[in-house]
Amino acid sequence: MNDATPRKILIIDDSQLAIMMLHDGLRQNGFEVLIASDGDEGLQMALLESPDLIILDMHLPSMNGREFLKELKGCAYDPPIPVIVLTASEPVQDLALDSIVRACYQKPMPITQLVAKINECLQA
Repeated sequence: MNDATPRKILIIDDSQLAIMMLHDGLRQNGFEVLIASDGDEGLQMALLESPDLIILDMHLPSMNGREFLKELKGCAYDPPIPVIVLTASEPVQDLALDSIVRACYQKPMPITQLVAKINECLQA
């Protein structure tokens, strides 16, 4: 990344292992990383921090991924914050039709592929 200010990525996942792997991989690639372990915390953080992109797991305590997407779309972000869904078991095909979801992937995903998709989303 050539920008002086690192792009902010919000990871919303309740798996500490997934968070650790994503956090380390994204920081090594020059991103500022924010972390939330459930949907409510993720929505609050999105509202407070205005991340450039959100990586979202679908199975979350307190507010699942679909509920989070609905709430996020109700916020007045222009342009909307893009979301990459990264989840272990949720069928993801129908999420591709959601206007803010840029990509849907099954876990685990190589960090190099994820970083490439993040960069693609941030340049769009």
